[in-house]
Amino acid sequence: MKRRRTSYSIPLLNQKLTSNPENEVEKAEKKYISQIHNAAKILASRRIVLISGPSASGKTTSAQKLCETIRKGGKKCEVVSLDDFYHNKEHLPIVNGEPNAEIVDALSVSLIHKTMENLMRDGFSYVPRYDFTVGKRTNDASFIDIGSDGIVIFEGIHALNPKINQGLKPESVLKLYVSPHSDFSQNGIRILTKRDVRFLRRLIRDSWARNTDPEGTMNMWPAVCEGEDTLIRPFADYAEMYINTTHSYEPYIMKDKASVLLNEVPHNSKNREIALQYLNKLQTFFSVSSGLIPESSLLNEFINRDEGSHL
Repeated sequence: MKRRRTSYSIPLLNQKLTSNPENEVEKAEKKYISQIHNAAKILASRRIVLISGPSASGKTTSAQKLCETIRKGGKKCEVVSLDDFYHNKEHLPIVNGEPNAEIVDALSVSLIHKTMENLMRDGFSYVPRYDFTVGKRTNDASFIDIGSDGIVIFEGIHALNPKINQGLKPESVLKLYVSPHSDFSQNGIRILTKRDVRFLRRLIRDSWARNTDPEGTMNMWPAVCEGEDTLIRPFADYAEMYINTTHSYEPYIMKDKASVLLNEVPHNSKNREIALQYLNKLQTFFSVSSGLIPESSLLNEFINRDEGSHL
């Protein structure tokens, strides 16, 4: 399935967000959630959903919202994170002499298969939990029950890798790829690319959810992108449906907080020039209050509204 890439006109958005920001926010939220509802409609008799996407794409929120929609339709549903299937840190695969947690073999693929088999055969299974603070997996950490006709959603960056769904009947699986698929342009020039949008999401989320300073995020980002290009994006074409998580108003919401964080990058840092480039991009947008973000919005996965009316 081909991805539908779109571009938002910044001048047009400026008009809409100046005249009636609440309306534009509502339209953006409805546009996203309608894709979730469409995914639920095409499930039919399928029992497993596989959701993949790059960093800061909105996989976690999309999985939860799809699960909620399925439950409202009268079926049992549970979300399982593939991150909980990582090998203990001492058993991670060695690549070029170093432990590698990025490749699919960093996950216990056999345990994933066993969990899927249990759920399809019995309707229930124990699932593990991974503690990233110590690099250790606890097996049988929790119990999930989807019954005889319920649905389980497996969410993670490697979800569409053929090693994950090996042995599953194709007719029993729905594959989704979640990511921003829209950029922001002005006078025919792309100001913010799709990857830029994800970087800004990651920058802000890391600052409040992971206690990572801007330098830390910027130091990691090139390797994150390289891993996406080699380990995630090649399998995107296996998806039956793409969910575009771009929200038209998000650069305006992110501008203030992202600018504060980017200005924290030291003048003598190797990342300073990149920070200045992003600051220049953000000057194209004006600030919109984070108070306009609905409580149910996907953007809350990245933006901490409690920090104030403007972020």
